[in-house]
Amino acid sequence: MLSPRLSLVLVLTLTMTTVSTVWAAQSHLVLAMIGVTLVQILLIAGLVFEHRRRQAEIDLRRNLAALAHLDRRAAMGELATSLAHELNQPLNAILQNAGMAQSLLTSAKLPSELSEITDIIGDIRKDDIRASDVIRRMRGLLQKYELETHPVDLNDVVQETVAIVRPDARSRQIEMNVELVDGIRPILGDRVHLQQVLLNLLMNAMDAVADMPPERHRVRVSTTQSEGAVRLAVSDTGRGIPFDKLTTIFEPFYTTRNGGSGMGMGLAIARGIIEAHDGRIAAGNNTAGGATVWFSLPMAPPETKVL
Repeated sequence: MLSPRLSLVLVLTLTMTTVSTVWAAQSHLVLAMIGVTLVQILLIAGLVFEHRRRQAEIDLRRNLAALAHLDRRAAMGELATSLAHELNQPLNAILQNAGMAQSLLTSAKLPSELSEITDIIGDIRKDDIRASDVIRRMRGLLQKYELETHPVDLNDVVQETVAIVRPDARSRQIEMNVELVDGIRPILGDRVHLQQVLLNLLMNAMDAVADMPPERHRVRVSTTQSEGAVRLAVSDTGRGIPFDKLTTIFEPFYTTRNGGSGMGMGLAIARGIIEAHDGRIAAGNNTAGGATVWFSLPMAPPETKVL
């Protein structure tokens, strides 16, 4: 009977002989399989690298285009500011001349067939004042400001900003609803920057409902307040935001516009402004359709008054 050690040596010898025999007979096949596997690995790695390179080029071109668009918009903003200044002069002249004509007609006795002229001139003055007011608001938004902190009533911000976009909403047959809570507490912030945030949210909401059926051409702006914070929300009745995009819509170069026509900077800038006010901004989909973007800001101390 063989000893255990001798048996182990014998088994190892037979195993090595078998492996050697198999390797001698099948070595070319094993090497070929290893070679094919290596080629496949290299091919897959090359395809992945090429895909990432092309995606990086596409992203770079998209970002460069967005930055160029942003630069053009900034130049147009400067032009619009200058244009607003130039328009104010003839509007002031029209207002003064219409006021003088209205005073002369009021003091004179006119024939009955000319009695409506005074009312017509009065309408001209009202439209002139309204146009000047819109230009004043737009000029304020277009000018460059450093963030300044003052007591601000968000209800006033809503009223002023809605007045700017309402003509556009009316021309696009979009119903603009405003629901403001009474007695809202002021916040400490920059009125112009907060108007910029709200203007962006309103324009996005109007774009979201533009291609919807007429009965869904609705945008709602609301304010509420809770313990320690004031909240402003903009809701629309559009298609909503894809679930996987809810956390990325505030990233730079993400656009909510149809066809990707926007710069994708508006919501990112809005988030930066709100966070600079120690606030929070978020978005969600409505149960009845559409989406709501809202931000909340901390209330000012109780004794704070809006100037």
